[in-house]
Amino acid sequence: MKTNLTIAIAILTLCLVSCEPEAKWTDEEVEVTMEIRTISAGFIECSFSTNKDAYYLISIEEPWEDFNPQFNSKQFMQLALDSAYSDYLRWRNNLLRNKEFNIAPFASHSLQYGSINHFFTGLLPDTDYWLFAFPVNPETMKPIGKLQLVHILTSDTSIMNVKFDYRVKGDWDYIYPIDEQGNIVTHFPYIATTRDSSTFSGFAGDPILDLGYWALTRFISPDSANVLYGVSAMENDAVDSYLTFEEGHTYYTAISGYDGSFKQFTLYKFHWTEGCEYFFTDSMNIAKGYFND
Repeated sequence: MKTNLTIAIAILTLCLVSCEPEAKWTDEEVEVTMEIRTISAGFIECSFSTNKDAYYLISIEEPWEDFNPQFNSKQFMQLALDSAYSDYLRWRNNLLRNKEFNIAPFASHSLQYGSINHFFTGLLPDTDYWLFAFPVNPETMKPIGKLQLVHILTSDTSIMNVKFDYRVKGDWDYIYPIDEQGNIVTHFPYIATTRDSSTFSGFAGDPILDLGYWALTRFISPDSANVLYGVSAMENDAVDSYLTFEEGHTYYTAISGYDGSFKQFTLYKFHWTEGCEYFFTDSMNIAKGYFND
């Protein structure tokens, strides 16, 4: 009996040590560093890094009325983390409904790791924002360490002046945002889309207007669109772009910068044959005068 009691006590002690439902993972020494690189009318570019390997949350939002995150940092971090986790659950639920079962866990889907450079886009001009970051325990999904927060006012007008050059080579198309000096701009957000002209019916007798308004409706929510930076290359093979170039078809590609409002909306036309190669410059933009700011 004494032996059985000893074994029971040993098992109970072991469980108290190792059978906790959530293992503790705390490291109060983790710090996140933020560096603001670019502030414009509709986007902010920022770099993030940590002093040691750790997961962390980054976000931006308009200030709350009568609330100071610096005096209520623990509550603020928990609310921000709860919001991010709610978004993750909705995303996961939609995938499960579509019978997609290979779903990334919350940490790898919604949290950052290591050093990154990030663009917050779809912002409003001349508007106050809180930009913040803090470490997160990936096992307990709790905030740890200190809140890093900076108050930012976006510019009232766009700081960038770009045009877009465009190239089609074989099954690939390439986009080049160019500044006034002819240099490629790597930190200006833009959106692009391509469509087969055979899918248009014509708008007010003007196919360019039809194509242009179609493109603008595609860009109506840039936050949910595929925002690009620098040189973009896309293979049109129905896997990456959901569009396959077909022999003898005519295509239009619409490109627009997005910096609080659409900038330098351009529309290009090309007739595709196997192995074709075209290079378009801004002077060849067929929609010039229609949609540019």
